[in-house]
Amino acid sequence: MRRRDILKALATVPFASALGNCLQNRPAQPAASKEKKIHALQILLEGPFAVVLQNNKPNRLVAFVPRAEQDQPDLAHDFFFNDPATPKPAVGKDPAGYHFHLSGEGLRSYPETYINPGFADFTAYTQKWRLTDRVVTIELPFPNSINFSGRPLHVEFASGRPGLMPTNYILEYYVEDAEKVKLTCPQLGDKCSPSPNCPPGVLRYFFGASPTIKDDAAKHAKDDAQNHAVKFFNFMIRRCFPELEEHLLAYIEPSEKRGGRTSSALRPRLMPGVLTSDSPAAHLLGVSAVLDCQLIGPIVRTNTGSTG
Repeated sequence: MRRRDILKALATVPFASALGNCLQNRPAQPAASKEKKIHALQILLEGPFAVVLQNNKPNRLVAFVPRAEQDQPDLAHDFFFNDPATPKPAVGKDPAGYHFHLSGEGLRSYPETYINPGFADFTAYTQKWRLTDRVVTIELPFPNSINFSGRPLHVEFASGRPGLMPTNYILEYYVEDAEKVKLTCPQLGDKCSPSPNCPPGVLRYFFGASPTIKDDAAKHAKDDAQNHAVKFFNFMIRRCFPELEEHLLAYIEPSEKRGGRTSSALRPRLMPGVLTSDSPAAHLLGVSAVLDCQLIGPIVRTNTGSTG
């Protein structure tokens, strides 16, 4: 399955179970009962989000996607929130772009965050970093953990060193009081509702960034994807994390065959838990050709604030 489809699935179906409905679609319950059932918050990030862990008081996490310059249209990105199929309109000249904020009220606090070792090649420390103009900015408390889904991609750094790059983030929190959990964004009318399709006991928000699609993108999708991924990652490092140039990339493995998205969602079937050579082939249906962003930004630890 394509990694973009994996994250779309996480945004639209329960994470813990393939069955079950979102709490919002159930009959109304007393507040106390509802709070007991909501035990976790998940923040899903798909695309080139840099994640900065600021060890200050209070500790804060800032995730953002830098905005490309006007003379670099091939690096432009669309932003998605909770709906992985429909991009949000671009925000005018606000340097923060769409600006989301989660205070931490109602959540358990964590002095440190567990980071999945799969991010090791893209985790670094710096005291010099910049918040340039962004497509989207997300300010959060430290999560309990940062994980990912799908298989990491093989990469080669400019130095020739090989590495592995996950292409999404799953940030998880323990919820102590669901009524106090509040994600805000002034461009979206202040308080933001969670995804309309979330698992029992879980609040979930999906954030995505994908290259702005051009009319002729499908003609050169594979080459464009590779060039875009490497160029945008290096643009982010040079512009936002100038002390981390050892992380500049020369190559990112293609994530999957290009030339059209395929899906078996319209032909659901029961399948055995273990696939064998006798298992029937998947019935794939071509849907559309899409140029996906097959990369993440770095995870950066710092004790300092942004210099810009």
